[in-house]
Amino acid sequence: MLNENEIFEKAFKIHLEGKIKEAQKIYLKLVRKKEKKHNLFFLLATTYLQTEDYEKAINFFNKSIDIKSDFADAYNNRGIALYKLKMYHESIEDFNRAIELKDNYFDAHLNKGISLRNLRKYHEAILSYQNCIKLKSHDARIYNNLANVFVELSNYDEALKSFNKAIQLNKNYAEAYFGRGKLFSLNKHPKLAIKDFENTIKIKDDFDFLYGHLIHTKMRICDWSNYESLIKKIVNGVKINKKMIDPFCFLSLIDDPKKHRITSELSFNKQTELPSSIRNLSHLDKVKIGYFSGDLCDHAILHLTLDIFKHHDKSKFDVYAFYSGLKEDKWTEKAKGYFDKFFNVSNLNGEEIANLSRKNQIDIAINCSGHTGYNQNEAFNYRVSSIQVNYLGYPGTMGDECHDYIIADKFVLPKEEKSNYTEKILYLPNCYQANRSRIPIADTNLSKKDFGLPEGVFVFGCFNNSYKINPEIFDTWMKILKKNKNSVLWLLNTDDCSKNLIKEAIKKKINANRIIFCERASVEIYHSRFKFIDLFLDTYPYSAHTTASIAIRMGVPIITISGRSFASRVAGSILSTVGLDELITKNSKEYIELALKISKDENKFKKLKSHLSNSLNTDKLFNSKKFTKDLEDIFINLTNKKAK
Repeated sequence: MLNENEIFEKAFKIHLEGKIKEAQKIYLKLVRKKEKKHNLFFLLATTYLQTEDYEKAINFFNKSIDIKSDFADAYNNRGIALYKLKMYHESIEDFNRAIELKDNYFDAHLNKGISLRNLRKYHEAILSYQNCIKLKSHDARIYNNLANVFVELSNYDEALKSFNKAIQLNKNYAEAYFGRGKLFSLNKHPKLAIKDFENTIKIKDDFDFLYGHLIHTKMRICDWSNYESLIKKIVNGVKINKKMIDPFCFLSLIDDPKKHRITSELSFNKQTELPSSIRNLSHLDKVKIGYFSGDLCDHAILHLTLDIFKHHDKSKFDVYAFYSGLKEDKWTEKAKGYFDKFFNVSNLNGEEIANLSRKNQIDIAINCSGHTGYNQNEAFNYRVSSIQVNYLGYPGTMGDECHDYIIADKFVLPKEEKSNYTEKILYLPNCYQANRSRIPIADTNLSKKDFGLPEGVFVFGCFNNSYKINPEIFDTWMKILKKNKNSVLWLLNTDDCSKNLIKEAIKKKINANRIIFCERASVEIYHSRFKFIDLFLDTYPYSAHTTASIAIRMGVPIITISGRSFASRVAGSILSTVGLDELITKNSKEYIELALKISKDENKFKKLKSHLSNSLNTDKLFNSKKFTKDLEDIFINLTNKKAK
């Protein structure tokens, strides 16, 4: 019969062999004996750490430390468990203690840097990684982690150097390829990004959202190679609750609000709710509204909402901004004048943002970013106010228990789709999308010729982002051009998609000269271009949003396919609001027939133009004062309901 030491040695051996559960059972039997050893508790705790039972791991690390208070490894590993539970401050305390006990403790310095990064203490994180370099300069992990910090600091040159160094040290370092791919994508080098994502997949393909990053980047340049197989891979993964794709990227791939909800739910990372410090909503003199956004700059979201901030009734509301974007520009400065308080929170973590909101006693928090870039979802998960609302930035459900409401209209979110949304629905009386009463338009004498548009032809146009263009909708457009030979298609050349689209057009037997591209321009010039479009051709399943409003304002008819998802129905909502339901189609066949009818029937075209001209006077779409009042009525009802 084996003695206790021999049993311990046996357990340790099978632990090293990776038989975690078997080793754990033996360790548990041993800790029930009278003699307690710090190593035994440590190893048992480690098995729980390895099996992701972090609370039990902490419990047994505590016991190990109780026996041996200077056990550096126990402090380091307990710090890891605390980190996994998002207890970053506590984890840093443990890493610091481990370093105090063993100054050259490489892993503790490395782990400390990771926790500091999650707290957005980037410069402190860099110091930790510099300490790592002094101890073990050829460890690729250091440079990968450094690169991620530099990305957060928008120091992209240093980030690239660090990713390159990590890959130089480890040619099969999947994490570094993935990180560098995201950096290339962020810096508008999509081809390099695609190469890195594909290299990542070859080495290790189980990173969260990896396939989503790949297909979204390919769609930005309209590279549709392996398009169907990638979608199939992603959809099959989503079916079994795998984090295959970011919710925003998924909107342009399929028209399925049920699956959209699943991707949002999978992206939800619940934080420990902060102690209640939210004020009682009964007997309020003023309601405090907080707008949380990463887009309060030269961005569609600010251009749509600027008049809301301007027209809020300051006798009833105090209006606050919490801005998490990377830059401030002239549009940011203009917006600042409409807020009672404007906070730039780009350097704060979610908990700090939540505490700032609570300190300012925000009553209604409006998340205007949702699942898009520079969002503050982490803060909302901590709960920034007693009422939290999803509005405008993300056309779909947040898929969490933290957002209480979503603002919509009865067209974009029909009652039969309610089950696919985790939020309660607040319906505005007209289109849910905010719009300014007036928009800046360049005062120029530009003509079609200045944009390379031939005279005497019918101009179909679409200025949607290139990632919204997929093989199906492009094929639909090419069929329209084939049947109307006296026409051209005018597109926005985002992310240098033109080369691939020209190739696709030629495959469809369409002369390359009939596809005309324009580059990005100032807001004023961008708006003025619309007057040279005869008929706007919408994308599907991710429809035009801001571009649809601009088209209508500039008197340009738009035809759209409205599906089931919120993202597919926004253009339809806009058309319905101005009384042009006849331009809403159900499928590509109807879409083609309608486009041809409008482009070939001069009387039909003139009637549409006349209707659009008259609709601008109905005040349903572009009366920002009325829209703001409708929104305020919702806010008042919410606070009254909450106060009861």
